Amino acid sequence: MPHDCDDCGASFETLTRLRLHDCDGGQPETSVDSADLESSQSTNSSPADERNASVAELDTLPDRVSDGDEAALHETLVEFESALSAALEEDDGGETYRDVFWRYHERVSDALDEAARATGWRLLEEVVDAYDPTVDDELPLVTPTIANAVGRNLIRTRVTDGVSAIPVAALEYLDAVAVTAPETDDIAREEVHAYGWGIGHPDHSVADRLHARASEDVFSVTPTLEHAFYADQYAAVELLEALVRDESIDGTFSRPTRDDLPYRRYLLDCVYGLQTDDHWPGMPRYYDWHEEFDYTFELDDTVEQRIRDLVEAAGFDADLPSEWTFRDLGV
Repeated sequence: MPHDCDDCGASFETLTRLRLHDCDGGQPETSVDSADLESSQSTNSSPADERNASVAELDTLPDRVSDGDEAALHETLVEFESALSAALEEDDGGETYRDVFWRYHERVSDALDEAARATGWRLLEEVVDAYDPTVDDELPLVTPTIANAVGRNLIRTRVTDGVSAIPVAALEYLDAVAVTAPETDDIAREEVHAYGWGIGHPDHSVADRLHARASEDVFSVTPTLEHAFYADQYAAVELLEALVRDESIDGTFSRPTRDDLPYRRYLLDCVYGLQTDDHWPGMPRYYDWHEEFDYTFELDDTVEQRIRDLVEAAGFDADLPSEWTFRDLGV
């Protein structure tokens, strides 16, 4: 059901979107600058005091990470988790939580990424082990940020060193986040889409895992499969064929002014941008991987024909223009 913001009145499909949307609600602007955060009105530790102390640390710790201080990386995650946890306890409609999360999500993701590029996968593997998403009833609050950095390095490793160089722990982590995160935790679920770059890994079957959760998790599987096409279009089209032909994936989702859409039809949305150079997958946030590597993609003619044959065999071309393109498959 939709969730309404008490301050601005906007409606959101998930609690995460409500919590993290950019809203001033007509309220006086609240700042989390260090100068304000370091002051305390009480000797008792309130959620605001705890959040203030953690955020003050977050203004300096990433710089230490940039200087090669590995301990500072772990301290950064501890303080970020602490700041977010304290912010959740403040009864202000989520304004403080949004302020803290969006202010530091990119900066901490960048610090994690920078450390990983300097040291290899070792540090990230330590981090994913320390913040295991399957241990507690709720995901660690820093999960989206860790997943962002893991996703960046998963793509980078695939492009530069090949799929076999991707640590299994990285793939297991992103898959575990996707499986464990509740539907309302859509920021974390979005940051794991780079999992598709692991398709074809010899020791972890991304294709099998995506197929296993397609019926229950199609809104995560589809954009993940989009990433997989850029990693290995032949393995990706094979998986797409298996999914669309699997009649056990029989779910549908409703649309306000149009007919319900079958999940198997929605899966075809993953090919929307394959024949253009003006649309790329948008995750992980803050990372333009196609620009970093001057990445180019050309859809093989045989793969295009397999997709066209698949659409027609499933009968999904009935509502498409006579000269339909992949853009017409977008939802």
